[in-house]
Amino acid sequence: MSFERMLEKTRSFFSSVPVDVTIDDSAPEHLKTGVRGENLAAKYLASLGYRLLERNARSRFGEIDIVARDGEDIVFAEVRTRSVGKILPADRTVGPDKLKKLARAARIWVSENNYEGFWRIDLVAVTINTDGQTKIEHIKDITEGIQ
Repeated sequence: MSFERMLEKTRSFFSSVPVDVTIDDSAPEHLKTGVRGENLAAKYLASLGYRLLERNARSRFGEIDIVARDGEDIVFAEVRTRSVGKILPADRTVGPDKLKKLARAARIWVSENNYEGFWRIDLVAVTINTDGQTKIEHIKDITEGIQ
């Protein structure tokens, strides 16, 4: 099945993917921060013209934060959110093991959705300053060269 047919067949599902996800106020602060970062990343990607297909797609290798369409390509976005002053900046927190898990999870998504086109894995790093302002860095194709 072509990607276009798959999209047409599941149009109602894809059109209902939320940009914002809510979290219970009683949740731990680090979880609230993570959800805030994912929401900001989803809005950022949507502002670039990406079409959000899925949020928090789960597989046995972990979770893909955002699945989106960039033109004809599928993008699997890993979102990392950090506050200024934490040990490592958000973009430095994805190591080789995580990259391999992301690639495996992406391959499973592609297979389960009968997608045969190009795809990549991007990192969207969200940094929250002490005054609450945010900085978003988008690094495309972070698994290039990973087997």
